[in-house]
Amino acid sequence: MNWKNYFKPHILDRGYNYYIEGAVEDFEEEDDQITAVVCGSEDYEVEIETEGGTVQDMYCSCPYAASGEYCKHMAAVLYEWEDYLQEENRNLNKKGFSPENSQKKEKSSAKSETVEDVVAQAPEEIVRKFLAGILKEDEKLFARFKTLLSPELSSEDMKRYKKQVDATIRKYLGRENFITYREARSFIRELEEYLYKDVGAMIDNQDFLHAFELTNYIFQEVGNVDMDDSDGGTGMLAEHCVEIWTEILACADEKTEEIMYQWFVSHLDGSVIDYMEEYLEEVLMNQFDGPKYLEAKLAFTEQKVQEARKQTDKWSVRYKATKWALQHIDLMRESGSDAEKIRQYCRENWAYAGIRQYYVDECMECGQYDEAINVLKESIEMDHDSPGYIKDYRLKLKEIYQTIGDQEAYRKQLWTLVTEDAAGNLELYRELKKIYSVEEWEKVREEIFVKISPHTDLGPFYREEKLYDRLLECVLASPGVYTLQAYEEDLKDKYPDELLQKYDAELNQMAVRTADRGRYREWVDILRGMKKIPGGEEKMWEIAGHWRTMYRNRRAMMEELGKL
Repeated sequence: MNWKNYFKPHILDRGYNYYIEGAVEDFEEEDDQITAVVCGSEDYEVEIETEGGTVQDMYCSCPYAASGEYCKHMAAVLYEWEDYLQEENRNLNKKGFSPENSQKKEKSSAKSETVEDVVAQAPEEIVRKFLAGILKEDEKLFARFKTLLSPELSSEDMKRYKKQVDATIRKYLGRENFITYREARSFIRELEEYLYKDVGAMIDNQDFLHAFELTNYIFQEVGNVDMDDSDGGTGMLAEHCVEIWTEILACADEKTEEIMYQWFVSHLDGSVIDYMEEYLEEVLMNQFDGPKYLEAKLAFTEQKVQEARKQTDKWSVRYKATKWALQHIDLMRESGSDAEKIRQYCRENWAYAGIRQYYVDECMECGQYDEAINVLKESIEMDHDSPGYIKDYRLKLKEIYQTIGDQEAYRKQLWTLVTEDAAGNLELYRELKKIYSVEEWEKVREEIFVKISPHTDLGPFYREEKLYDRLLECVLASPGVYTLQAYEEDLKDKYPDELLQKYDAELNQMAVRTADRGRYREWVDILRGMKKIPGGEEKMWEIAGHWRTMYRNRRAMMEELGKL
């Protein structure tokens, strides 16, 4: 049964929870019709039509399903149906097994005929007529049959294949021109069938160019489809295409290889959607070897760097130019270029942070720390408006100063990181603490707390320093229960009354508005957890009693409270 494909993962999870909790009532199955009632915040009626063990249609009276979506109540009933079918099968096995029945099944099986038997016994004229009728109705099978008969495919055959791919895409896109999450998996699976069966047959026939052509067409078309790809199906299909390209290149002659190289180069021009280009780059850079392609790739990567520089979008320029420049540098190293020539190329592309970071790494690897320090200081000035880069530069400066034993410079970099660029990083805070004596640190830490941005969460630092009075202030000032729960273990013995009052206020504020069963369950779990705080059990029952009085008409809430 493939019914789970109809549901989004979080809907499926909620439906399973309903099923586990026994929320499915009045379940009946009769004549391929399933009916049930699912008890949630309200009772909802569910009807499901099946045929041969496959779901055909579903209905639920809840508002979510009214908008055309498949809801958690439907999923809960289908989980119940699975359980029902498994129980039926177990009962049949118990009742039906006996030596006599087993012999009857063996006799029945012996009488059954295979497809091969039927075809072998059929007159040739009937087989031909039947096959022609089938192939007229199914273009995909017709194309596959022609490939089976002859390895020599024509341009018309390729048009037929592409037409079938187009038809598959149109089928799933529908009127909305969008493939939903529920349909995406089947869509990708159907396209992969072309790769496994049709392209695979072409490769077996050593028809590499047609195999390459059809693979390319599928790769490009799926990249242009608008769909919910939360499952990553597009990536899986693209990886399959990479495997096919690699397989073809391993067997292809020089002419075919050159045709393939030109295709990859020509399609790294923006015609393929950006996130799919990475797969083309992977094949281009890793699969085309030898002096001829090395020189060609050097020229190509430099061309891409120059093209990127002409673009006006700042982020796009930095990303694309850096990416291609780094590829070019890798190729320079592969071709045997000396270190000075590579450094000169870095200088030509000095505007890009990624190139300077590469240059610094090379300097550090060679022990040229003074040069690396100068470049990092220069980079801090050049990229002063990019906090992420500044943080990375200071981390490397810290590392270098520590390596060369410049303790004062090392301390200054750590101080700046802890108070500015990486404020809130507990590991760096601890690293800074190790530099000072216990007496010195008490003063230094207060300077840090004053210097750090007021938007930084100081809770971890207060816990580290065992400043529980300040930690309590943080907890009481934070909305909700997240911070409260995070530091409850540290504070419960010292400040139980304050924590319980905070829980009381936050939980009662949450309970004012109605919620679903999952949220009620979370609230009850929080109530249950309060028992770990001294005096918490009394407060738990006090809040629960208040809710039972105030919200007695909330059936789901009352049921969850009943589990306390």
